Amino acid sequence: MECVVSRKIVFFIYTWPALICLVIASRGAITISEVLLLVSAVSLVGLAVYFYNDIMDLEDDLKTIELGNQMKGLRPLGQKRVSKDALSKFIIFSAALGLLLASLLNMGVLITLSLYIILGVLYSTEPVRLKKRFLFKQLVIASGCVLSILAGAFAGGQITPLVIFLVFMDFALAMGVNPLVDIPDLMGDRAAGVRTIPAVIGPSMTVRFAIAVLTGIVGGGFIGYLGFGLNIALPLLVTLVAGALIYVITPLLSRYDDIVFTNFVVFKRVVPLYMIVQIVPLVGILF
Repeated sequence: MECVVSRKIVFFIYTWPALICLVIASRGAITISEVLLLVSAVSLVGLAVYFYNDIMDLEDDLKTIELGNQMKGLRPLGQKRVSKDALSKFIIFSAALGLLLASLLNMGVLITLSLYIILGVLYSTEPVRLKKRFLFKQLVIASGCVLSILAGAFAGGQITPLVIFLVFMDFALAMGVNPLVDIPDLMGDRAAGVRTIPAVIGPSMTVRFAIAVLTGIVGGGFIGYLGFGLNIALPLLVTLVAGALIYVITPLLSRYDDIVFTNFVVFKRVVPLYMIVQIVPLVGILF
């Protein structure tokens, strides 16, 4: 359970949008069994992928303690509160059970989550290890977000214009806003040769890039309204939430070197707003 808590981000960036997309794709006609199966399948597969990454990154994560950011090194695996062997067995169990539950929904969900696992392995495993390659790290994370959304769509039975809108919005958020998570890990990533966006273009430019992406998402909200025939509430809410995100991350332009402050902004301010923006497309099926 302690390991699950350390990786609760899985529920925010993968499980939550999958559930939202299930509601959108089915236009609210969902059953409790569908919700439980989808939430469990996406969560179990997501945890398996993240725990596998924890094992592969263990040595690098321990070094981050010496470089000022203790969050990764203080995870249960790094503190030896769980063994590699025990976590490895849980990874196999979690992935297998997640895929089994996905198969009970339909083949589309099963294939989508299988692709997610393959991406996760390529992300963490040498010699490919996409995590260390510039832009590929974010592309894999963004693709994982898209696959979780598509899993929800397949579970709901159809891919609608709103699903497409959510795919584009989530992909943009993952590419533009998710790199903020890597700012506290800047020194550790550079030492480990991980070419994250902050490591290549610098933390200040990373924040500016996130602001630019959020501004683009506002425009995308109006395009969705005009192009997909959605109601006016959607672009207005997108503007409101994106504006709030820009407001909370702007201080990072001058305080990105404060690891405690950056972690607070990212995990206590950005993540909740990220979850809220996922709900926005639901207004497209309200009228």
